[in-house]
Amino acid sequence: MANNESFLQQNTAAGAEISHLNDDVKIKEILSEQEKLQKLYNEVVAYIQQHSQMPTEEMIKYQTQLKQLSEYYQLNQQKLKTLGYSNVQVNKNVVLKQGARKNISIKTILLGCGSIVFLFLLGLIFLFSYLLKNPQQLGGFAGLGITAAVAKDLLSGLTLTVMIVVLLLGIVILIINVYKAFTKKNSSKLRYYAGIALGFFILILALVAGTNVLTRIKEINLAAVTNPNEVVLFYLKGVPNEKNEFTQITQERPLPLIAPMNMTARVIRPNFQKFTNIELGSQKVTGLQLDCGNGSVINLNQKTEFERPCFYTKKGNYLTRLIIHYETPNKEKKTVPYALRQIVVGSELVIQGLNKQLSGGQNELVVGPLPAEVEFKADRVFRDFNLSSYKVRWDGNNDGNEDKIDDATFRFTYDEAKVYYPKIRFPEISEELTYTFPLRVEQSGIPVCKIELSQQKVNNYNISASFFDGTERFISDYSFVFIDKATGKVIDEIHNTDNGMEFPYAFPGKGTYIVRMNFITTDDKKGSCETEAKLLEKSSFNVNYEVHASSPNDMTYKKMDMDPILQKKTIALPEIPTKLKLKLIKIEPKTFNTKVNVFLDDKPVVFTTEGEYLFDITDAKQHKIKLQIQDKVRGLDYEENLTTMIGLDDVIGKLQVIGDSVGFEPFEVTLDASSSRLNDPADQITYFTWDFGDGQQQQKVSNGVIKHRYRFDYTKNNGTFKPKVTVYTQKGRSVTVESSNLVVVKKQLIKLEINPDSHPTQEAKIGDVVSFSLDFNGLPKKVSRDFGDGTPAHECEGRTCTEMTKTRSKKGTYRINVKMDFEDQQSIEQTMEFRIRE
Repeated sequence: MANNESFLQQNTAAGAEISHLNDDVKIKEILSEQEKLQKLYNEVVAYIQQHSQMPTEEMIKYQTQLKQLSEYYQLNQQKLKTLGYSNVQVNKNVVLKQGARKNISIKTILLGCGSIVFLFLLGLIFLFSYLLKNPQQLGGFAGLGITAAVAKDLLSGLTLTVMIVVLLLGIVILIINVYKAFTKKNSSKLRYYAGIALGFFILILALVAGTNVLTRIKEINLAAVTNPNEVVLFYLKGVPNEKNEFTQITQERPLPLIAPMNMTARVIRPNFQKFTNIELGSQKVTGLQLDCGNGSVINLNQKTEFERPCFYTKKGNYLTRLIIHYETPNKEKKTVPYALRQIVVGSELVIQGLNKQLSGGQNELVVGPLPAEVEFKADRVFRDFNLSSYKVRWDGNNDGNEDKIDDATFRFTYDEAKVYYPKIRFPEISEELTYTFPLRVEQSGIPVCKIELSQQKVNNYNISASFFDGTERFISDYSFVFIDKATGKVIDEIHNTDNGMEFPYAFPGKGTYIVRMNFITTDDKKGSCETEAKLLEKSSFNVNYEVHASSPNDMTYKKMDMDPILQKKTIALPEIPTKLKLKLIKIEPKTFNTKVNVFLDDKPVVFTTEGEYLFDITDAKQHKIKLQIQDKVRGLDYEENLTTMIGLDDVIGKLQVIGDSVGFEPFEVTLDASSSRLNDPADQITYFTWDFGDGQQQQKVSNGVIKHRYRFDYTKNNGTFKPKVTVYTQKGRSVTVESSNLVVVKKQLIKLEINPDSHPTQEAKIGDVVSFSLDFNGLPKKVSRDFGDGTPAHECEGRTCTEMTKTRSKKGTYRINVKMDFEDQQSIEQTMEFRIRE
């Protein structure tokens, strides 16, 4: 390290004395000196790194030497620049830290990682391309744990990614060189133009090559890749447009097949081309057919699809053949069959129509017309496949709901004309595999109806009729007929019910009844449907009753609110004593043997009039009313119990119309609420608020009796009014009651007559003075007269022109019109004809 110090001292002292003969010699000497400085600099750095635990004073000493070496090195660099030496590199100051390492730039990291990812993508592309072309190599896609379809998608995605990266690279190169070509001055631009050309070349190469590769990937036939030794693939066909519509049948995966079933076949074109090249050479193939082995031969009507599936309805082994039609070079047409695969249908479902005939079509079962009930039996499946448990799932209409579970026999009614796909699944065979087939339900020429019965009580039913396939819109007329099946007699008929095709009905009693609906369509077709109602239980009556009540303040019986009585079986009384009347409105069925008994607290009550029973409730205790109806011959029985409860109101308001409530306007009515009373002896009535129902009110008056004058409302053409009063008490209670009687105001009878006093025969001569007078009642406001001679009508106020005279100068018949308006009544008009002769 001492040599470093002496070197610095010698060179510093000699720097000012040396005189160079020319610049070249001087540059060489400076460069030689720079090499020595760099060497010394590196030695000091190495020494510091080797003695990192040296004392602080010594470390500062060596740091000072490094700084001096760096300053001297920088001074020489400036000299070289002054002498015109261009290859100058500035040695930066270095600050050493303990354990310091050499840093790698982010740019270098990104470039390195980008290159590795790019190379990795290219490697994956070549790997997937190789496996798609050579699926048996490297264990195929199964060795990688992916399917051929996923590999094809990955290959497309990776190729597209590389294509985008190359495109971006070309765009970046193009942008950078275009920018420099236009911004660089005083230098050659040839290399930038070359860079622009390179950018365009990379863009075109990426587009052309990438598009070509993606097209070739798209053309890869996965069926040919995964099945290199097959010419035709077979699939178990499921429900159209569902996710698992096609399930491939392979030698490696022989599915347990159950009839009826549809099997779809597809030709693998690349494999077929290889096959025909080997078997037929250059001879031209003109057509293909598939022999299903069950007597059906199906034509190929698309590039790879046959026109329909093979439909198998029975258990058995079916050898399929590919029939090739070809033409020889001599234009001779020939046909050759090639065996494909034996389809083994291991079992079958037994299917039959219960009420309609079931038949087989080309690739479906047909039943109908609707409604069609179909029975499915799976007994043979359990035996043929030796299944240990009877586990089966039935879905009759493919609605996603299992209609029956773990039963070998299943029935389903189809009520809409269309093609169904019933689904059957045997968990012991496979949890994922579902068997299905098309079942066509044909439409009926006449609308088909069904009747449903819903029991409400023992003999009360809700009857509902509906039509299959929405054909109720074609029904113009219908009726329901009820027949006693034992006797064959019609017991009832209902025509076009008010509630439409759904209504309640009470059957007479125990027995079997036929409910039949007869209908006529808009095009005069007739049809009917029927169902049976079996009433096996002891039947009951259908009873409808009302409860009426009266009190000492109102002796008239008024119907009570029946909803709370029917719901809670309780009669709530607002006051006592109260008289009750039980009124039986309807008893169905009612025969000669029907006996009705009514009890109050278990004591019989005798009816006053037919179907009416009276009770006196004189105390606040609970009382029990029992209604009992029996028909021992028919076995009918009905019993209902009602309980009375006293719920006294705080304020019992009452409003009456004293005297007549009907009269001519102006009509004065006396309203009386003075009989309103309180159940609280410590409270008292303070005032009344009257609402007369005609828009007028009187607020908070002490009068319990009040008079009011009513007038007919000509604006609304109304003369009926319902007054009410609100009763207020000292403790803040209140109740509003309405009058039980309406106030009816009639229009005033108005009379108006035209009297020709001087000529009562309504005839005069020309020039005669004719006197007229008006006969009327009321106070007129205005009178308008028109004598029918073409002159304007004459108007006057009040009674000033109720008498008048008129002279005519021409003969003829004149129509006289008088209109009279009143202050408080409607207007009235009157006319007469008057004849003038010569």
